[in-house]
Amino acid sequence: MATTPTIETPLLPDTVDGAVDYKGRPVLRYNSGGWRSAFFVIGVEMAERFAYYGISCNLITYLTGQLGQSTAAAAENVNVWSGTASLLPLLGAFVADSFLGRYRTIVIASLIYILGLGLLTLSAMLPFLSTSSDNLDTKITLGSSNQLQEILFFVSLYIVAIGQGGHKPCVQAFGADQFDGQDPYECRSKSSFFNWWYFGVCVGSGVTVIIMSYIQDNLSWSLGFGIPCIVMVFALVVFLLGTRTYRYSDKGKEKSPFQRIGRVFVAALKNWRTTPSVVATEEEVGRALPRHSSEQFKFLNKALPSANGSKEGEVCTVNEVEEAKAALRLVPIWVTSLGYGIVFAQISTFFTKQGATMDRKIFPGFDIPAASLQCFLSLAILLSILVYDCIFVPVARAFTRKPNGITMLQRIGTGMVISIVSMVVAALIEMKRLKTAREYGLVDMPDVTIPMSIWWLVPQYVLCGIADAFTMVGLQEFFYDQVPIELRSVGLALYLCIVGVGSFLSSFLVSIIEEATGGNGRNSWFADNLNKAHLDYFYLVLAGISVVAFAAYLYFAKSYIYNRQKKATVPTLETPLLLDTVDGAVDYKGRPVLRYNSGGWRSAFFIIGVEVAERFAYYGISCNLITYLTGPLGQSMATAAENVNAWSGTASLLPLLGAFMADSFLGRYRTIVIASLIYILGLCLLTLSAMLPSLSTSSDYLDTKIVLGSPNQLQEILFFVSLYIVAVGQGGHKPCVQAFGADQFDGQDPEECRAKSSFFNWWYFGLSAGGTVTVMMMSYIQDNLSWGLGFGIPCFVMVLALGVFLLGTRTYRYSVKEKGKSPVVRIGRVFVAALRNWRTTPSALATEEEVGRALRHHSSDSEPFYNFDPLCCRFLNKALLHTDASKEEGEVCTINEVEEAKAALRLVPIWATSLGYGIALAQTVTFFTKQGATMDRTIFSGFNIPAASLQCFMGLAIVLFIPLYDLIFVPTARAFTRKHNGITLLQRIGTGMFLSLSCMVVAAQIEMKRLKTAQEYGLVDIPDVTIPMSILWLVPQYVLCGIADVFTMVGLQEFFYDHFPIELRSVGLALYLCIVGAGIFLSSFLVSIIEEVTGGDGRDI
Repeated sequence: MATTPTIETPLLPDTVDGAVDYKGRPVLRYNSGGWRSAFFVIGVEMAERFAYYGISCNLITYLTGQLGQSTAAAAENVNVWSGTASLLPLLGAFVADSFLGRYRTIVIASLIYILGLGLLTLSAMLPFLSTSSDNLDTKITLGSSNQLQEILFFVSLYIVAIGQGGHKPCVQAFGADQFDGQDPYECRSKSSFFNWWYFGVCVGSGVTVIIMSYIQDNLSWSLGFGIPCIVMVFALVVFLLGTRTYRYSDKGKEKSPFQRIGRVFVAALKNWRTTPSVVATEEEVGRALPRHSSEQFKFLNKALPSANGSKEGEVCTVNEVEEAKAALRLVPIWVTSLGYGIVFAQISTFFTKQGATMDRKIFPGFDIPAASLQCFLSLAILLSILVYDCIFVPVARAFTRKPNGITMLQRIGTGMVISIVSMVVAALIEMKRLKTAREYGLVDMPDVTIPMSIWWLVPQYVLCGIADAFTMVGLQEFFYDQVPIELRSVGLALYLCIVGVGSFLSSFLVSIIEEATGGNGRNSWFADNLNKAHLDYFYLVLAGISVVAFAAYLYFAKSYIYNRQKKATVPTLETPLLLDTVDGAVDYKGRPVLRYNSGGWRSAFFIIGVEVAERFAYYGISCNLITYLTGPLGQSMATAAENVNAWSGTASLLPLLGAFMADSFLGRYRTIVIASLIYILGLCLLTLSAMLPSLSTSSDYLDTKIVLGSPNQLQEILFFVSLYIVAVGQGGHKPCVQAFGADQFDGQDPEECRAKSSFFNWWYFGLSAGGTVTVMMMSYIQDNLSWGLGFGIPCFVMVLALGVFLLGTRTYRYSVKEKGKSPVVRIGRVFVAALRNWRTTPSALATEEEVGRALRHHSSDSEPFYNFDPLCCRFLNKALLHTDASKEEGEVCTINEVEEAKAALRLVPIWATSLGYGIALAQTVTFFTKQGATMDRTIFSGFNIPAASLQCFMGLAIVLFIPLYDLIFVPTARAFTRKHNGITLLQRIGTGMFLSLSCMVVAAQIEMKRLKTAQEYGLVDIPDVTIPMSILWLVPQYVLCGIADVFTMVGLQEFFYDHFPIELRSVGLALYLCIVGAGIFLSSFLVSIIEEVTGGDGRDI
């Protein structure tokens, strides 16, 4: 049992200096801040970036299309807005650091943000602007007939900029505040936080570029602006949910940092005539500070002497002078980074316009939006950050002995060099584009697509992404770390202003060049007809500016003196607390594992990420498998449902074998790696089978499951063989990954014990998120593009999952196997001994039970005895007796072994009675999908959603309900029940079962409605005609299934993990998975029986 913090455990109430909780009380380290709070904040920023890039990534298209502006005018408007949005964080940071605090500023800014996005959506919903020829030469035409709409658009756009100005610097600073720089573990985590922060930012922006640019170009601009508004509302809710976990900075009663720094400059100006001898005397007094620091900006040392009339409180201290110098040292770095900001501004303007003129076909009839290529920028950043944080930093650290591998300024400079290369590459590709236009005689035909693939632009996006991973992340950490603690929001605002000022400078350059190269009938470098423009010259000019800026940067970076914070101590033998090891666990080399640098949420998030990817791969096959079987393989609905159930059931039962192999022989880590390789092999073969020529169907084909006599027999055999290879791989992967993730938390540590309970909630959250994404994406690809691609993408994702899992190898905790007998052997011999002694007299058994009670009462807390209960499963107590023939002590079962067997046996009734839930769950991927296929699937004109995609509502219900359960329901229930988890595991499971009953009743009612509609419209005998009843009628049954899953499935996971012997926890989770598998088989059996009973003799089933 884990202990709770008490007066007798003084280690746990360790408080964090300079921080308080949400009620202003001293904050405890173990239950606040750290990665737990940081991930809330990172999630909020991901959503905010989704909202921001949902507007900005394709804004130039809206301005040149809906508002009818010229390319140059639109580029200037985009740059002005982007620049304003990047400068306003200075104001937001000042307000936060001086008055409101970061938390309140974030909440207020979020509300302003949501208001702006709502008005922006409203402006796009008004009638379209009527464009005129005069409109092409102006930025904003106030005299148009729809003047109100245009004014509303720009007003709301700048309201968004104001909201973003308060949100952006405070959220990042607030996230970094969750780590204590004085704690060795948290100090290192804070450095890593900036990498993963930018990783999250790029995930948010990458997703929005892909989704929103398609929606805006092909569906509706109002929907394209409305979705970011909804996402921003969600971001605010998520941020508020984490309120109780955050650490809030305690400002204390010191003067404002603006006052302290300002009075240094005022005092220095006031004393500018002070003689050098007086200054030297004051400097000698202040030798407590580093000598080399005082040598820089010596004119500020004149703030040290005080006038004769000065009061003591008005004298500047040495610390205040050095604080002012530290702020002043940032100015040259900031100025010389502006060249990079100018390059950064091109990504969402001219790069996008280039792509719009090129061949954007991916498949026949499918053109990608030009703005969607920005996703390669995000992908490059994501991969670069992973490589940088997990490979480059450890390798560089081995050579340089620096905690971060290289200094922050070295990192920034590296990115600047890469950005210069990106501009040169962009210029060369633009030259190639112009040459192609000339060769095909398209110079005077701007609306004709140039026969040059848009993929030519990928290198410049990728180079910009890699540069971002170095420079942008480096600038974030630099401006956070090198400013006074109270001004860290302002520091991050200064970093954001580099991008903002860069946008303004880019806009200024565009105006100057437009003026210089245009006019008098000439085509400027930014002509509306890009085939006559010269963006290549512009890119070369930017490369030249960047070279000059980099040379100046090198000069100032070499002389820069870092503002060192108080150093955190490194774990040594003199700090034994930090060398606290975890019992029963070792690291990847078999050494005792340290608590502070292993396991916990850091390792668990690796494993949750792997499971998200694995579920993406699994549901990429299963969610739409029935459509493949009834379509390309031509099976009947009942046959296809049986085949799906048979495969799903096998896939759910095989984890028993995988768990047995892991717990008895290979261990969980090795089993996961081997199973992943088998998984990947199966997915590769599945993709190959789908790429072979389609099967020729015949009338006989409908009445069989697998027709081996068909012309393409090899293809069909390959399909089913590969499908079951995937099942084998999944059987080894599924139970071991979850058990391995839970192993990262030590049940004997109070904080980790609570985290482990929460882990199962967030595990299922990640699992459902992966399932939701794959249902939406893969069902569309499989139904509309290609089954080969639909099976190939899961294969690629599974390769990525294996790579992510291996990256975390050094951080994991590995369970130590005891040298005793296998737990399977121990439990088995109890049953054998009980059967052998079944004729034992009651008096002899009573004597052994009395001895068992005595052992229980006199055992110490450290002895690993189960509670001896002689009345439970009493027949197993006979295993305690030994016959006269059993003379060897090792053949006698111990009380602990008997109780271990009883614990396993007690799970059987729970398992058996949970099978009804498994049967209900099986319907979500079979008959629910076939129901939807007969209904009206139109969402927008000309856009039908796949029937299988409605499974995403089940995933969304889970994703939304798990945070509510973990963050609201559990604390509320805990206040009433005084139970650690709010309610017991069995109560949780039972609640979900009740909800599943409700789900089936609702599903039956909706099916009655569907059948009645078919009868009313005379469609009973026309199965291929869509029934005029929206598919959205099925949403309630999916949502109820999702909520039931949150209770029952998560509860079953934790129950079977927690109540099985420690060495058999993979088997415990395999038994949980078998509930689903056995339920699927029972569902298949029911289908067969009901088909047999209700069909035949020409009757409909």
